[in-house]
Amino acid sequence: MHLRLVADDLTGALDSAACFAARAGQVAVFWAPPAGALPASAALDIATREQDKKATAATAAAFAAALAPTPDTVAFWKLDSLLRGHGATGLAAGLQKLRPAHCLIAPAFPFQGRITRAGQQYARDGAGWRPVGEPLHDTLARHGIVVTLVRPGDTVPPGVSLWDAETEDDLHQIATAGRALSGPVLWSGSGGLAALLAGAPADLDGPFPAPLLGLFGSDHPVTAAQLREARAHHLPLAGGDAASAAGLAARLTATGTALASFDLPAGTDRVAAAAWIDRELSALLPRLAPPRTLVVAGGETLRAICTALGATHLEVRGQLQPGVPCSIMRGGAWDGVVVVSKSGAFGAPDLLRRIADNIEQNSKEPGA
Repeated sequence: MHLRLVADDLTGALDSAACFAARAGQVAVFWAPPAGALPASAALDIATREQDKKATAATAAAFAAALAPTPDTVAFWKLDSLLRGHGATGLAAGLQKLRPAHCLIAPAFPFQGRITRAGQQYARDGAGWRPVGEPLHDTLARHGIVVTLVRPGDTVPPGVSLWDAETEDDLHQIATAGRALSGPVLWSGSGGLAALLAGAPADLDGPFPAPLLGLFGSDHPVTAAQLREARAHHLPLAGGDAASAAGLAARLTATGTALASFDLPAGTDRVAAAAWIDRELSALLPRLAPPRTLVVAGGETLRAICTALGATHLEVRGQLQPGVPCSIMRGGAWDGVVVVSKSGAFGAPDLLRRIADNIEQNSKEPGA
């Protein structure tokens, strides 16, 4: 089996590609189209998460051909389980280009507390549920896409169908129904659907090669809480200057582990923050020897790191757990470095501490 996947950010592409690593082999994840043909199993980050609706539609339409029907290949249009950005607009543009006989949309991710009920996406909020994101059905309809609302156990209708799902068993029923169809299917959903389609994942559990360097640009409260939990390894940086690089290198030499985050100027908005982090990363990275393991939160931060280092793609090998893929950086100054990544919004409070504590003890020298 092979995989072709399109996602709106890099962590989303990696999360879902990791589900298929056991069956599709190593999946190459690109953030820019390669010079030649795509490998048999490949994922594309089309970077529309932060774009406006018009730009999202144009970008999605341009990349839709990557999911054209191919024998023995799963075609997967990744949706964020919180429906951040303009995912429905991008999907509509892709559907208008591809016009599949069947498209099954199931964005629920029960493992992460995200469900679909009567076509609306919900996220767990304490003991209850709160609606999140745009109503997929309404957005697709505004773009001229006829959508049938269905539930697990229903017969798969022709054309585009949006599926309710609240449990892993619901997603299993949806995956089973779609696989039973004759002819190609376009799948669209979150990592929850990807996991059920892929079957048993390639689970990796470390230990990770030292030195282990974490770089964090995400301002999400979840990542902030994880860094507080991992305070013994945390090193705030003022920027990417020589003094910050020297301090970071010294910490890695002494302990083998450093989880570095940038202290953003107070009141910085998201656009300015992204530009500031890109600039500081571009200054910092050339001053550092390659670690053996890199840990990153946030797709924009990971993309900026890979671009600054001249990497061409990430080769997905599996996952530490759902939502935490493990890859190898290919090309550029840090070729061969192990990469552990997650979205800024994902993970238990002790996730980063557990990763940082789980390193090999035979080497702590950067570049060793």
